[in-house]
Formats: sequence, structure tokens, C-alpha cells
Amino acid sequence: MKILVADDDRDLVDLLTYWLKGHSFDVVRAFDGEQAILKWREDKPDLVILDVEMPKLDGFEVCRRMSGESTALVLFLTCRDREVDEVRGLDLGADDYLRKPFAPKQLLARIRALTRRAAVAPHASLNSLVTVGPITLDPMRHEVMRNGAKARLTPTESRLLHLLLTHSGQVLTTDVIVERVWGYDDSGDNGLVKTHIRHLRQKVEPEPSTPQFIMTVPGVGYTFMSQMPAEVTP
Repeated sequence: MKILVADDDRDLVDLLTYWLKGHSFDVVRAFDGEQAILKWREDKPDLVILDVEMPKLDGFEVCRRMSGESTALVLFLTCRDREVDEVRGLDLGADDYLRKPFAPKQLLARIRALTRRAAVAPHASLNSLVTVGPITLDPMRHEVMRNGAKARLTPTESRLLHLLLTHSGQVLTTDVIVERVWGYDDSGDNGLVKTHIRHLRQKVEPEPSTPQFIMTVPGVGYTFMSQMPAEVTP
């Protein structure tokens, strides 16, 4: 597997290069946004590890340019802690997001999870509409419909809503959600799940501040509330 590491922190790039090569990855390096675009076009990596704050072109612009031309996986690395930046990166087509500082095993878990998701063919159930009460999800189009009104979902939001709908009435822990939606083997990232739940509510709930469907179970996780059983339509 070929990985492009793009970051203006040369020490970090050197460290990641050494560490990734030790795990049998082929590594290409870039130190600014323009160089990242050039290396991406020349070397055609399978995965791009992309810093947000780079000179010439920032990571968001690099991701935007890549998203329309490539099937490469994109993992953002950043020292920013603003959730809006995380959501923006995912909306631009990034597959995951990891904040600095991070442990090497966290990055390896992210890489392995992303490659597993990319390698597994879509499950049959993900090709079907799922309806619970007034909510209908089209997983193939990444669209949710509530009482005839449509909203576009990111791929991650679509996977998350699919999990909640198909387990309607069940309480899903954060660890279970992270494992099923993101594919991580390590412990759950509560902040990651919380951010996506909040933005999913904006697209599903009539009043996101007082949710009726996607409910928080304090200290445990989340559940989708409906008295109606899930219906799956081919």
C-alpha cells in the first residue's frame, strides 16, 4: 500500500516515514499543499495523510481538488481542536480525522480501519432503503427523507444513521458505534461520535435542540427512538 504523507512539519514527516516503512508501507512525502497535489498525481497513492495547515495550499483545498479526481483515501492530521474544521474536512471528502498529538498505534488503527472499509464490498443491506417511522434512509445515495423532505448526508453520516435505524430501540455504546461505523479496533472516540450525532440531528430532527429520534443515553451511548419496526425495501 502506498501512502502520501503531506505535512510542513519535516520532523513529523520523517518520523511517520520511518514508522510506516517499518510496517511495510510504501511512503511518498510532501511538505506543502502544491507539492502534495503534484506527488498525488505522479505517484497515485492509495491513502493520503494530510495536514490541514500547510503553506501554498492548505489541506482543505488539497482535499477538495483530490475529491473529484481520485478514489484515494484521505486522513486529516491537525493540531486544531475546532469541531467545525473536522466537519469541513469530512464534508470535503476526507475519510477520517486524527488530532495531534496522537500515538502511533492510533494512526495505525485508523489506517487499518480505512483500508478494511475500502476493501470490503458493500453489504446487500446497504443497497436498500431503510424506513423507521417518518425517517427513510437511502444508503446508496447518502440521502435521508423525513416526511418527504430530503437532506444530503456525508458517507460517514449515512453509515451512522444506517446503524441507528437498523438497531432502532437498542442502546448502542460509543465503542460499538466507533467499531461499526469507523472500524476501529481501539477504544471509542466519544468526541468523534458526538460531533457526527449533532450534525446528523440537524438533518433528521424537526427541532435538533430537542431531539425526538436520535436520543442520548447519558454515560452509555445513543439510540434511535421509534415505536415502529424498521422496514427494508429492496
